[in-house]
Amino acid sequence: MTGRRRFHVGDAVLDGERQARGEVVGIYPSPLVVRLVDAGGFQWIARTVACEPADKRPAAREPEAVRVPPGCVEVQCPPTELRVGDQVLAGGRLVAIVDLRYRHGGTRTMILRTGAVCVAGRTVRVYRRHPVPARPGRP
Repeated sequence: MTGRRRFHVGDAVLDGERQARGEVVGIYPSPLVVRLVDAGGFQWIARTVACEPADKRPAAREPEAVRVPPGCVEVQCPPTELRVGDQVLAGGRLVAIVDLRYRHGGTRTMILRTGAVCVAGRTVRVYRRHPVPARPGRP
């Protein structure tokens, strides 16, 4: 493209170098770089020559039903109440938490079975094993 691209705060753009969609949250004095943020809150600096204006977001698809394992129930819990063995929705499927780090403070770092590392900064929807109550007359 021969002309300079101008972006404004709030514009949706696609960063071609990262192959990531973001929103412009800062413009630097140099017209060649902007600060972008994605839907998860991650920020990065992008070169404007590698950015394309993003079209309107496509219509949201109906979320596919998550197959909940038998004996599990959905629980909304704060990061301080997460447990190893809870399952979280990651990539469209349930993945178990195998380790939790940084217990102090308002957030927890979750290490998932897939090796992914996620930060729980607020209430998280998890699927937790629900103990089956014993029936009267049965041990």
